[in-house]
Amino acid sequence: MKLHESRHRNVDIFNLEGEIDLHYAPALRARFQAKASQRCPALVVDLSGVPFIDSTGIAVLLEYLRDASGFGGKFCLAAPTDHVRHVFEIVRLHEAVPVFESTADAIAAVSSDDLPAPIQPLFSLTSSSASASLTRRRAA
Repeated sequence: MKLHESRHRNVDIFNLEGEIDLHYAPALRARFQAKASQRCPALVVDLSGVPFIDSTGIAVLLEYLRDASGFGGKFCLAAPTDHVRHVFEIVRLHEAVPVFESTADAIAAVSSDDLPAPIQPLFSLTSSSASASLTRRRAA
């Protein structure tokens, strides 16, 4: 797994190459945690070079979504391969995180504050709302 980091139009970009699995998830989590601690205002993850993602990789993405939601950071995914897109559809990740066909589209949306609202918001900006939401989801 390789991660190339860049910046374009005040948007940080993680370009990932290789499989995101149990072996790479801890290193990727550390990179995302560093961005969260810096309160990164906007992050796009380019998945065009990722042929496979497992549940640990999805967990890393969701953890960053949670962290970014806490400080108002923008987060989206771009250019997933067919297999990765299929996994996102199965777990309905695309309903919680904006997914764009290309990195350029994602950067344009983030730069212009034109990110679509999630169909299924997973995290709220207030902890009491998040707890209530999580409680409602468990009860359902």
